[in-house]
Order: sequence, then C-alpha cells, then structure tokens
Amino acid sequence: MHAPKFWQKKDSKLARLLNPLGHIYSFFVRRRLHKSHPYQSKMPVICVGNLSVGGVGKTPVCLALGNYLRQKGKKFYFLNHGYKARQQSVLVDVHAHSALDVGDEALLLALTAPTIVDSARARGAQLAEKLKADLLIMDDGFQNPSLVKTLSFIVVDGTLGFGNGRVLPAGPLREPVLIGLKRADALILVGKDTWGVMDYLKKNGVDLPVLTGHFVQDKSFIQTFKGKVIGAFAGIGHPEKFFQMLIQNGIQLKTTKSFPDHYFYTRFDIEDLKKDNTDLMWATTTKDWVKIPPEVRSNIVAVTGHFEFDDFEELDQLLKEVYE
Repeated sequence: MHAPKFWQKKDSKLARLLNPLGHIYSFFVRRRLHKSHPYQSKMPVICVGNLSVGGVGKTPVCLALGNYLRQKGKKFYFLNHGYKARQQSVLVDVHAHSALDVGDEALLLALTAPTIVDSARARGAQLAEKLKADLLIMDDGFQNPSLVKTLSFIVVDGTLGFGNGRVLPAGPLREPVLIGLKRADALILVGKDTWGVMDYLKKNGVDLPVLTGHFVQDKSFIQTFKGKVIGAFAGIGHPEKFFQMLIQNGIQLKTTKSFPDHYFYTRFDIEDLKKDNTDLMWATTTKDWVKIPPEVRSNIVAVTGHFEFDDFEELDQLLKEVYE
C-alpha cells in the first residue's frame, strides 16, 4: 500500500469524510492501551516508535542507538515484530534465515546485533532475558501495550510531520498526536523540519526533549553511478524520498518504480522490471536488497547509509537514566 496523497493535505474533503472512522480507530487504540496488563521485564526496554504509519526511519534510528550503546559497553538485543515473518520467537541467524523467515527489518538489525523476532513483545523480552541481554531496543511497538517501556522515543520525519493531523483512515496517524506524546519520553526529529513539527509542539504546549538527526548516505554509490543513467526502485514507506535523494546527489534517473512498503520481490518482479532496460544499472535500498532473489540481483546495487544524531548530550542524559 502506498500512502494516499490526501494524508498530507490539511484540508481534504475525503479526509473530512473519513474522519468519523478515525475517531472509531482512536477509540479502540485507547481501549486496548487502557485494558492491557503489560509485562515488566527484568531489563530496561527502549522503544523506538512513531505515531504514524509508513517509513519514518525507525530502524536506522535503532541501529544508531545500538551503535552508541555498544560504545558504552552495553550488551543489548534488538526486538522486532517481523513483518509477515514465517517464524516467531526466534533469534535471527543471518546465515540461515531469509527476509521471508524473519522480515526485512529484522534481518538488517541482525547484521549489527543479536535480534529477536516476535510479534508478542513480552515473549520476545523474556527470550532476551534468558540470553542474558543487558537491555532491549524495541523497533516499533509504541502502541503495543504488552510490554512496559523504560524509555520511549517517537520518531518523526521532518518533511512528513504528522501529516494532516488525522487518524487512520482519514490520515496517517495511529492515534491522536497529543495523546500519544503524553506517553513518550522524547521525540527524534529526522531531517529538516519543513512540516513545522517544532512549531506544532510549541503551539500545543508539548514539553518534550527533542533530539535531531539526519541520514548520511554512503558516498561510494555516487562513484558507482558516476557518468551513468540508471533506474531506481524501492518498496518502502515513501519511495519518492529515495528517488529524490539520488537526484540530489547528481544521479540521473531514466526510470523509477515504486512498490508497496515491505514488498517481497519475486524473480518475475525483477525480470519484469528489467525487460525493457536489459543493460540498465539499478539502485535500491538495503531494505529492498535483502528481499531480492539472489539469482536476479545482477546490475542491482544497494545504496547504503546510516542515521546520525546531531548532538549526543541530551541523548546521553536520557540513556543514563535507563542503564545506570
């Protein structure tokens, strides 16, 4: 599914029409949170979540947090729900598991640190306890009430912000912004704040620590594509952001193709993509790369990158409350 364009329009007739359904959705989210009996883990649990659907960079933020904690000498595990994963309650083995087995995001996380896949977050935390983890970084799950969070970060894309401010299906939100932010300990703002997130927080009297950061692309891909006209495809929350990043780095795009978020590619998808451009080189994301059948990966390059915090001082203060 691609995010509807009206989700970013603050005055949309369709959004107003669907708004009553958004109220119903919000009601059930609040009721689920209220009636929960969450498990209290023996170790700290850091949740990296968001208030909207679609890609805002949670997984790269988790990786950045993990790298920072590793520098502090902490033995942490990642916990991911494993989107459409065939296996659950499992420690990911990057040599034995595929993206179909454990999900694309879990496979990427496992390349950096031990990663547990379990949609039952409490059960996943119990497995991490048995494996003697110092703490748990949970990728997504802010609206999941089954596990007590020690520290909750809300990740917000500076361009997309909170969209039109409405709840599904009238907008991109999983719950009303101000209600969700009451349960958060800090907000992580990704990229330039063109939406006006900081103004929104100030206007509504939200007093939360705000950490900022940005994505840094591996410049080696520029050398790979230098002087070439290429194609690009992506199956992420907002593929157009990936295409725009390539253009901003001086890459000429002959053609682009968007797939739904978390899309699992078949050999026929890639062959169909290449059929009219047999000699064209293609760029895609690492999240997409791990889901492409190996036999059709020729002429396809994964564009790598990572998330960087702009300042570690406030992050360090927040994390000290967790692990000291």
